Amino acid sequence: MTVVTRGVPQPHAMDTRSLLERIPLFARFDDEARARLAARCLTRTHGAGHVLFTTGEPCRGLYIVASGRVRIYRTSPTGREQVLHTEGPGRPVAELPLFDGGPYPASAVTEVQSRLVFLPRADFEALYRENPDVAEEVIRELGKRLRHLVRVAETLAFRDVAARLASFLSEYAEQYGTETAAGTEIVLDRTREELSQELGTARESVSRALKQLAQKGVIRTLARRRILIPDVTRLRTLGRPGERARYE
Repeated sequence: MTVVTRGVPQPHAMDTRSLLERIPLFARFDDEARARLAARCLTRTHGAGHVLFTTGEPCRGLYIVASGRVRIYRTSPTGREQVLHTEGPGRPVAELPLFDGGPYPASAVTEVQSRLVFLPRADFEALYRENPDVAEEVIRELGKRLRHLVRVAETLAFRDVAARLASFLSEYAEQYGTETAAGTEIVLDRTREELSQELGTARESVSRALKQLAQKGVIRTLARRRILIPDVTRLRTLGRPGERARYE
């Protein structure tokens, strides 16, 4: 599968350099380094359901979501899908194999029509080898990704569904929330079925967990997938093992 030749080529109407600045890995690069990377990026628009790569394929490069949404997942031998995370605008996809040279450790598919910026691995490697500052940022980003994976494993192993949902919503609010006088408001761009896949549970369990969090007063469901979170810190605490009793 040759991903970069699929989709509809798009003119660089968006500022690719600005998009790179939003990604922690590239945020501390100097302007010259970002300009070099931006010049090598390719932009494509893909419809919903387009497979970017599958588990075990050789890594061709890094994807960055300019608009839309990409689901990262693993599939068991029995066909069960476990969503690892979902990335939205301004978020990178498949940065880990970009660093270690290994194959893609999971699969990725667009959930809605998405515009993606693709950075070929060879161009990133050339910059990495020439610039020690870039190498330092790569090491920092690897550490952050490892911590994220540890949190994912802890969430699935030790937390109930309500705690997993509380943790997910608090992270989502920090990334995409809008501050209001009543708290932080989010527009949840996932169905309950998609949420259940991401949290590793059943759709009915997600519905029950939403009700539980609403009853505790840590969220308030509004119309059109909008959710109000009066106190994000309190919601985040509910998602931590051993720290829920004070609010129950």
